[in-house]
Amino acid sequence: MSIVIAIAVLILPGFFVAWLSGVKGPAAIASAIPVTFGIAGFAAWMWGTTSQRFNLVTFLITWLIILALAAVWRWAFALVARRRGAQTWWDAFNPGEARKGSFLDPFWILPGAGVITGAWLFISKQMQWLEEAPHGLNNIFQGWDVQWHANSVRFIMEEGIASPTRMGELQSIETNATLLYPSAFHALTALFAEAANLDPIPALNIMSIVAPGLALPLSVACLAWVFVGNRGMVFQIGAGIAAIAVYMSPVIVWITNYVGAWPYMVAVGITGMVIAQFVGVVHHHAAAISAMLGLLGVVQLHPAAITIVAIPVALYWLLYLLFAPVQNRIKDFLWLALPAVAGIAAYAPQLLAGSAQTEEVQSFTGDESESLSAAWNTTLTMHTRHVDDFFLDYDPTVLLALAAVGGLFVILWRRQVWAGVFYILSVLFSVNALHSFDGTVGEVLALVGSLHYNMAHRLIIGVAMIVVAAAGIGVAVLIRLLTLAPVASRRDTPAWVRSTSAVAAIVAIFVGWGATWWVTDTIDKGAKLSFYAARDDHRMVNDNDRAAYDWLATQPAAFDGLIMGEPSDGYSWAYAYNGLPTAARHYLWPTGGRGSNFDKIYWQANLLGEGRLGDPNAKNDVDIAAEELGVNFYLLSPWNFWAEQQPRWEMLHGLWTADGATPVYKRGNTVIFAVDAEFTPGELNKMRRDAIKAGSDPLPAELADDQPTP
Repeated sequence: MSIVIAIAVLILPGFFVAWLSGVKGPAAIASAIPVTFGIAGFAAWMWGTTSQRFNLVTFLITWLIILALAAVWRWAFALVARRRGAQTWWDAFNPGEARKGSFLDPFWILPGAGVITGAWLFISKQMQWLEEAPHGLNNIFQGWDVQWHANSVRFIMEEGIASPTRMGELQSIETNATLLYPSAFHALTALFAEAANLDPIPALNIMSIVAPGLALPLSVACLAWVFVGNRGMVFQIGAGIAAIAVYMSPVIVWITNYVGAWPYMVAVGITGMVIAQFVGVVHHHAAAISAMLGLLGVVQLHPAAITIVAIPVALYWLLYLLFAPVQNRIKDFLWLALPAVAGIAAYAPQLLAGSAQTEEVQSFTGDESESLSAAWNTTLTMHTRHVDDFFLDYDPTVLLALAAVGGLFVILWRRQVWAGVFYILSVLFSVNALHSFDGTVGEVLALVGSLHYNMAHRLIIGVAMIVVAAAGIGVAVLIRLLTLAPVASRRDTPAWVRSTSAVAAIVAIFVGWGATWWVTDTIDKGAKLSFYAARDDHRMVNDNDRAAYDWLATQPAAFDGLIMGEPSDGYSWAYAYNGLPTAARHYLWPTGGRGSNFDKIYWQANLLGEGRLGDPNAKNDVDIAAEELGVNFYLLSPWNFWAEQQPRWEMLHGLWTADGATPVYKRGNTVIFAVDAEFTPGELNKMRRDAIKAGSDPLPAELADDQPTP
């Protein structure tokens, strides 16, 4: 049932807006997910400027407003067109197109079958693996980024704040320092959790499977459409095959899932749909609102992915529409530019709020290859980071050969030269991230690559999506050749040959069945290994930690203040897990700098209760900092995430000897210390006895003064 709700949350809001604004049936479905994220991201920001909570109610209010605007747009657009002489209302709205693209047309059957199959593979396999993982749906992903994603969902659900411009309130509790972090993925996950009555962790686990599982088959099918440029049999077969074949690419879902870049994966995953939205606008002007919201969805998920939309759309205009305009060059340009400008304008307030973070993003660098030739080989064969860790036998030769056939058809037969240039540029961005080109070329390529953290395992996703779409087209071309399509239009051709489309469709169904077996047989072993790699270990949170979280959540004082710890050991999973108010919510430090209260209680925790020089009973700076920040407990769970991160001995060792801290729970390496100043001796001893009953390891002797709490 949860999967059904997740699918409904992802598709229905965007579908109804796209459909009511004038996008016809199948295209409205293909537009739905980007539009939904656009609405969710915009609503998150808009309600964040008010005192109202972001939740299902406020989201529905926003959706209804946008739905009404879409209806007004449809009415106004049709009215203007009708006055220009259209014969019927529908023709006024879609001049010259009659009812092409409605659910009554068969062109969507093969692509739809492929998309459903691809989505079913992604979702069913991963949900089965998730349920078999430790703790099932409540499995904690042992990853660097996912800790933040889970805490973001908890924050939105508890505080009602989902605005990307207010994420500093989550990361930096002491200072509320400005932070722009795209939150559409987290906001929609929180809405799904509310609708399905789920906690943040299971909701995030399910959404991280369902969102890309739906988006990517749809996206590569849409790419096949824009590459072919019509709705003929090559598109229909190619889109269906591509939607299945995307499952077998290690770098699109499996590696991206393993590194925890979930919002980025979804953002890139919907780019094919948004490209198709913009290409469709020049044919169906009414689709402009849908395209605008789709673009907004991309940037609200992850702004870097806008390059994967802007570049191909610009190339499509420059290398195709200028030579074969749909209406005329000026109108085509204006209708492409209109939704782009509107989408960026809607996002501008958020973009301006985060402009100061640009240098931080650009500071990341890849340069993983020792030579330029190695970088070329890595990119062309799509063997970027971590592929060889899980997919030892992966050989993309067949996929690349089919993509070459499809690419030649697209460029030479369909004259879609822009698609070839798009592929070349995508390859160059990845190569440059692996090993920088010298001079100006490298610097120019890095301008785009830097938005993607200059990481080839991110940039390669766009390359792989192009290859998969082209490979699907290649299969379609071969089927059409084998079923004698080139001679079917000749007058002297026998009738059974002229029925080549029906024959090709039948052959495509069998090929699709074979492709389903082939992709699962090829990739399942490595995919399962990569899926479990960060879900079946204890790098950040183990069962001792879970037990400690569960116990601490039974102590009322845990929710009266903050819980301090080492951000790099993953202790803040306690916040996502059961709402424990940790002082850090991210693997990165809260913004405060030297001299902040957080800084003092982090670096000098061993000085708690140690007094001042010459006055052992006086409060020192660390005591005052803990009091002002409201820290009641320290929760320690070594070791740190990265090996190069030095252990914080001032906490790990110093708290055992500090006069102002008392261990109240211990299980293995996981230890909880109470800050003595916040409790009476009786309260401390009561907690320690309760901890022993809950399964704590033995603790030091009780305090001498065991008086009842006044």
